[in-house]
Amino acid sequence: MKSKVYKPHPALQDLVNCISIYGVDFTQTQAFTNIYRFVPAYQRYIIFYLEDPIKVRKSGDDDFITKATCVTIGPQDQTVTLDMGIHHLAVCIAFQPGGLHRLLKVPMSELYGEDLDTRLLLGNQEIADITERLKEADNWDHMVSITEFYLLRKVTQLKPLLPVDQAMAALVSTSGNVTMEELASVACLSLRQFERKCIERLGMPPKQYASLIRFCKAYQLKEQFPEKTWTEIAYSNGYYDQMHFIRDFKKFAGITPSFIDEEELKNTIRLHKLMR
Repeated sequence: MKSKVYKPHPALQDLVNCISIYGVDFTQTQAFTNIYRFVPAYQRYIIFYLEDPIKVRKSGDDDFITKATCVTIGPQDQTVTLDMGIHHLAVCIAFQPGGLHRLLKVPMSELYGEDLDTRLLLGNQEIADITERLKEADNWDHMVSITEFYLLRKVTQLKPLLPVDQAMAALVSTSGNVTMEELASVACLSLRQFERKCIERLGMPPKQYASLIRFCKAYQLKEQFPEKTWTEIAYSNGYYDQMHFIRDFKKFAGITPSFIDEEELKNTIRLHKLMR
């Protein structure tokens, strides 16, 4: 029942934000369910599930769908419910804004709302090989070394880092609280060109991405400090209009803050604490 976050190799830091490993044995935590509701994240991921497979139920679906051992998660804007299995062990690569586009060389708009078998995107044999090596690794540090070695072999094949990528990084670092005009200037593009490039590299327009960042930061703050009210959290995350916060919350979480299941949120918070 633990997790660890690793800063990536210096040569990978303009591509990868971090590499994380999460492990939970739910047979040892009988007070917890292995089914959790997760809000969308602003980062893009490739995740290796090394023990039980992950199962996903999206909004409107009746049943869970079992996913591949390695999943690429494209741009998301809806909450999903995950069945994490009984023995959960995941190696998670979180990319910098635009990083997954640079690696895959496909428009992120084509992956919008998708969680795909990574073998379809990066090749069956190489993903099968790295998955097997990760399963055979001696410890978590060894797993990260295997992951970094794989990514370092890809560096010379990446699409180049552009000023627009730096602008998108600035959008994240300001928690979405910066004007599009400022970002377009950093990107050395007109507003229209900047929006087109963001859709290509992020899968969504920059204003939508800014809204998602603000929402994610607010939700994470509630998980860290559950005693804070939603009003306090809204204002501390740059929402000067409470109705704006409620609209974003309903869009990304599917419900308003007043209707969130407080017990469900507490369970998620306890799970995160166990995994630290």
